[in-house]
Amino acid sequence: MAKFNQIKDLYEDGYRCIYYDHAENNHTIYLKNFDTESSKVVELDNDQDFSNFKDYISGLRMS
Repeated sequence: MAKFNQIKDLYEDGYRCIYYDHAENNHTIYLKNFDTESSKVVELDNDQDFSNFKDYISGLRMS
């Protein structure tokens, strides 16, 4: 859950997901802050964290 919270914190700081990749037992999420032009890569090895991430960004798109 700590990695998922890290992603939420990055979203609050202006980062947005530009791509995510799903491999066996590993999920890589690429984030970019378009204001500062900086980027981050977060790797999740927990399927639940990845599911929480997808639900989180889907909820943001619905708002």
